[in-house]
Amino acid sequence: MISKKIIKEMAFQFGIEVYITKAEPFIEEKERIKEQRDRGLFLKRYWSDEEIEKFCEPQSVLKEAKSIIVSYLFYYTYEEKDPSQEGNPYGFIARYTRRNYYKELKIRLKKLVKVLKKEYGGKFFVSVNGPIIEKPMAVRSGLGYYGKHSIIIHPNYGSWIVLGEIITDLEMEVDSSLEKDCGNCQLCIETCPTKAIIEPYIIDRKKCIQDLSSWLGIIPDEIKAVWQNRLYGCDTCQEVCPVNKKVKEEEPKTEIGIIGAYLPLIEILNMDEKTFRTKYGNNQISASWIDFNVIKRNALIALGNIKDKKTIPLIEKYLKENNPILKDAADWALKQF
Repeated sequence: MISKKIIKEMAFQFGIEVYITKAEPFIEEKERIKEQRDRGLFLKRYWSDEEIEKFCEPQSVLKEAKSIIVSYLFYYTYEEKDPSQEGNPYGFIARYTRRNYYKELKIRLKKLVKVLKKEYGGKFFVSVNGPIIEKPMAVRSGLGYYGKHSIIIHPNYGSWIVLGEIITDLEMEVDSSLEKDCGNCQLCIETCPTKAIIEPYIIDRKKCIQDLSSWLGIIPDEIKAVWQNRLYGCDTCQEVCPVNKKVKEEEPKTEIGIIGAYLPLIEILNMDEKTFRTKYGNNQISASWIDFNVIKRNALIALGNIKDKKTIPLIEKYLKENNPILKDAADWALKQF
């Protein structure tokens, strides 16, 4: 069995902290997902039992899996103020998307794998925002605990982290999970603009702006009304968290995929898809699974909430769209004036 102290020292040279747990199935989480699926709380297409079981089973990505190394990158950094001016409004970008911390973490984990392979041999699977469940891995490994907003909270860095894992057939000494929770605090539940946190740890994804901002479909009018100027993502439940309020900003951990805290809405609505994906190609906002019409829809909803009269002619152009999603967003936006 490999000492966890040795693994942690290896990881430290690549600027990451790691926690280790066993690669056993996540049975409780599997049942939770099935229960939420049956309640109709997901946006994605229907999950079969088999798909959920694979998602919660480390052996589905590495048959001989014995250990999981869990890591994170902290992304709470200072960003610019809203640069909007009359006639040139900007849309808000959630903090985790302002730089591509997922890609950065994957690079660092792969470097750790290279060293581990050289030293011990073995097989490895690196997952960052990938095909295997990650939050329960973080909890079991002691990296953090579930907040009532269902995001993992690190004791020192709050929920301002992205997660990544290495699944391996090597036998490693494991860490203990944390005996910690949010206590009586309900701020995230009370403050969610769409009341998407329907009970502690349970999110109705059909109401969650974070999820809806990457989903292709027509947004209900009551959600558009509280969308504000968001172009992608939502940080509200994290911003109000008392643990997060104690966290200090740090220098950025990556230069990959920098887009900043705000993007120009008129420019985006005048862009073609090729230009958009070229300009923001290294950031998750232009991931292949996100339809460009989703970003345009978000921009139109943001304009409806900003109510800059100089943007009316541009919004009116989208009334002529054949795409019902964009036409709906434009029609709603104009009605706000």
